[in-house]
Amino acid sequence: MNLNRNPKQHKNNNGWSKMHGWMMDKLVDTEGALIPVNPEGPARLKPELDYQVFLENASRLMIRFKKPERLIRMIVNVIDEQLGISHAAILLHREHKNSFVLIDSKGESGVRIPVGFIRMTFENPLIKIFNERKNYFISETGVLVYDTLKALLKNKEAINGHREIADSIDLVIRQMELLKAIVCIPLYNKKNFIGVLVLGEKVSKHKFTRHEMGFFMTLANDAAMAIANAQLIESLQERVEEIKDLYNREHRIFIHTAIALAAAIDARDPYTHGHTERVTSYCLAVADELSGIPEALAYKNFKETLHIAGLLHDVGKIGTPDSILNKKGKLTKKEYERVKEHPVVGAAILSPIQELGDVAKEVKYHQERYDGKGYPEGIKGSDIPLIARIIAACDAFDAITSDRPYRQRKMAEIAIRELQANSGTQFDPLVVSAFLLAFEKGKILGSK
Repeated sequence: MNLNRNPKQHKNNNGWSKMHGWMMDKLVDTEGALIPVNPEGPARLKPELDYQVFLENASRLMIRFKKPERLIRMIVNVIDEQLGISHAAILLHREHKNSFVLIDSKGESGVRIPVGFIRMTFENPLIKIFNERKNYFISETGVLVYDTLKALLKNKEAINGHREIADSIDLVIRQMELLKAIVCIPLYNKKNFIGVLVLGEKVSKHKFTRHEMGFFMTLANDAAMAIANAQLIESLQERVEEIKDLYNREHRIFIHTAIALAAAIDARDPYTHGHTERVTSYCLAVADELSGIPEALAYKNFKETLHIAGLLHDVGKIGTPDSILNKKGKLTKKEYERVKEHPVVGAAILSPIQELGDVAKEVKYHQERYDGKGYPEGIKGSDIPLIARIIAACDAFDAITSDRPYRQRKMAEIAIRELQANSGTQFDPLVVSAFLLAFEKGKILGSK
């Protein structure tokens, strides 16, 4: 049975044209929802709900969760308790099972589906639709709406002569009934299909409005990114746990894992490719000039901590949207505030790992300024850990000498002058002096 017929292949078929035209009227006019005429305006999920504020709060909350299952439970609970939906669930792809599994479900008594009760392979009609993204009866938004599909089946003029198509739609409807779904929204992380957000009917019994559908699609996009990030973090933590057992025998594996994670972060932005590796190299060169001072000697292992902190200083950007990281124009105030969260997010990711406790502190403070005008806490001078002060100077040098979406890179000599000009304000004078010594010795060669 072919669930992916292309309308262009049937342009000479009058029956197909009638059905496709009827279907597009229903789907495109309402972005996938059959909305009753309401002279007093659309029936919202909850009259008092501010969608934009809700999305902003939900987005900030989602990046704090490091366990995919806990994150999904939070998303489902929020939808069920705050949005007036009778039932909500999420199906998530599990690679080791090669199927989509019901991770969490929340709803009224008698509506909740047991976790793990439902599993769907890529051959399942519902999963196949979202995975291949070519099916003619999905709206332009990519959302499946139960009422729309049922109405299509009842339209004899549209379906006439297309029994196979009708059977395909019927199979999808059956899957939605199994999930008690009124709406199914796919979860995509970039181009990868990772799951399905399942919504039951509204408690008010009203149909979903166009605005509400757009709201849920945005929520689904944010949820998909957060889930993918949580999976990546979980994978990292699992890997670190494995490395802990091998630490005494193969200590270098830990460094290589950090390098791989740093490379994965850099890869999200073509303009910062190799950034963490260069910053770490500069940091180690500066460390050679400072290794004998009391502050450095106070560390249990100064250079090793600096090495790992340099590699992972931007790990918090895992929670920053690509649209902000790759933006060519000037960031808005709200976008800049989002970027400024990355040191705290990075520290939150690393701090639960016992061996990275010291590293987490350095990552948290690497955007502080020597004069106290940095972030996240505005601490100054020697209150900022030495390694964080070193990373700050090396990070700035690499930023100046690297291409960015909004400007071209500058010569290393110009970057050196900027470090000198900001010594004592943005940067620690001792660190700047050590950087200059390393530069004069040829240990710092500038950018790529």
